[in-house]
Amino acid sequence: MSIKKQKLSAPFDTRKVFYRLTRYLLGHKTVVAIAIFFMIITALTEASLALMIKEITDEGFVHASEWTLTWMPLVMLGMMFLRAVVGYLSNFFMARLGRNVVYDVRGDTFANLITLPSAYFDQNSSSKNVSKLIYDVETTAQATTDTLTILSKDTVLAIALISILVYLDWRLTLIFIVTIPVLFYITRYTNTRFRTTTKGIQDSVGSIADTVKEASLGQKIIKIYGGHKQEIDNFEKVNQFNYRQNIKRARVSSAIVPFTLITLAPAIAIILYVYLNFLRTGPESAGDFVGYFTACLQLTSPLKRLAKVNEKIQIGITAANSVFQVMDTKPEADEGIMPLLSTQGHLKFENVGFNYGRDDGLAVLKNISFEIKPGQRIAIVGPSGSGKSTLTALILRLYSPEAGRITLDGYNIDDIILKDLRRHFSLVSQETNLFDDTVANNIMYGMLDDVDEDRLKASIEAAHVDEFLYKLPMGQDTIVGEQGMRLSGGQRQRIAIARAIYKNAPILILDEATSALDNKSERFVQDGLETLMQGRTSLVIAHRLSTIENADSIVVLEKGQIVEQGAHRKLLKKGGAYAELHQGQSKKSRRGFFFFK
Repeated sequence: MSIKKQKLSAPFDTRKVFYRLTRYLLGHKTVVAIAIFFMIITALTEASLALMIKEITDEGFVHASEWTLTWMPLVMLGMMFLRAVVGYLSNFFMARLGRNVVYDVRGDTFANLITLPSAYFDQNSSSKNVSKLIYDVETTAQATTDTLTILSKDTVLAIALISILVYLDWRLTLIFIVTIPVLFYITRYTNTRFRTTTKGIQDSVGSIADTVKEASLGQKIIKIYGGHKQEIDNFEKVNQFNYRQNIKRARVSSAIVPFTLITLAPAIAIILYVYLNFLRTGPESAGDFVGYFTACLQLTSPLKRLAKVNEKIQIGITAANSVFQVMDTKPEADEGIMPLLSTQGHLKFENVGFNYGRDDGLAVLKNISFEIKPGQRIAIVGPSGSGKSTLTALILRLYSPEAGRITLDGYNIDDIILKDLRRHFSLVSQETNLFDDTVANNIMYGMLDDVDEDRLKASIEAAHVDEFLYKLPMGQDTIVGEQGMRLSGGQRQRIAIARAIYKNAPILILDEATSALDNKSERFVQDGLETLMQGRTSLVIAHRLSTIENADSIVVLEKGQIVEQGAHRKLLKKGGAYAELHQGQSKKSRRGFFFFK
């Protein structure tokens, strides 16, 4: 995997993203209100410390007040206890709010993700989608709750402390005012830097996820071909990019607090000098000075966090924008308005053309016209890359033809409600997609609301899944693992075939459905498929031509065009493209026989 210089996404409206993110917070108004309430109480208890220290200094040390000497320790104890309780409650409700935001944003994003058109997944890797749902959503929620905490608690704390400073001596407090423009300038300077580095980190996390996924799925090839160093080098590149982006952000982030302190330090030093040399009036002024200086030192902490709040906001907004881009991508188009309760299974291609939106002008399919009458079995054959699987994708409306049309029972399939259209199809493809669930749930996938044990058993037997099912640890309740990797290729394929049998749809698409089976398993499954195809419209894409000799008609594709069409015997006699394919496979079979003999 090569790493190219990451390009920043197009500029986005930060205000709109922020307001949209705020709506997720306001969806939990009660939790927000409770969290803010306890944070305000926490801030006020912290701010009261300066006044308590002033009171202790004046009444405890200077005047030795009996009340202060007796009761102030208990007052301090109560204040600390109150601070601990409200601090716990504010942290808990803020954490709960963060998890609520994660739950809502992640749920909305995933709900839209699985409705997106196939073209989206062609352009966006599954690893990057996972990265958005995990890393970006978590980053969004964390940054949002951190921002809310700072803006509510630290703002109240800063206002309370400044009020105390004004109350104790408004003249000295004016010195703090001059630091505000400097702090504002620091915030503006870091704004763009944080957004840039955060986007870079997001891209790098997606690249890391891609590399790890490729290495995990290709671990056998890595071992057999000795690709360890190559994969380590690939990972080193993406890991280095992630490292550099994080260092860039750390450089900016680490500089904020020191610059804030450098800005505040002269003000505090001047205040100390002025008070000691011009405002000190003797022991009676000790309490005012200690209280004032304590408030000054306390004020530095919330001001530091408020100075860094921009970092949190930029991180949250950038991550949220990444997630919202997925959420805002339009689902696959469904302009169909005609319901389809039943179908005869009469399919027809009329001058269909398609090229996956390529700019080179080379068509994947060109002027495709053929007909599948109800109950017929049509086979599609041709060399790799001739467009066979693309035909099935167009029938299922995973993509739409760029020329011509496809009809079902005389109706343009684009006019049929998408859900109704697909309900009448079963598909078994060469890419066996199983989910990390039980064998039974994989067979009944999408139909768990209407479980039929008899139909499940019949499907298992028809696909010859029962030959290995009862040898599994928990039978049909055995978890098959990610992509069914706990099973052999042939076992996975038979479960996929059982799924199609269970659905019992009137139109069956077999895209090299027996490609992963050995000869013995293929014979068993082929018998089951023969039974299944009786009375159904069947479209069979086959690599092994011996499996489609009994098809009603065979369509031969080359370079996206139909070059021949007819029955098996007729095409052999013709001596054209099909005969050449058939003869080539026969030679390969004989060579394999003599080799193993």
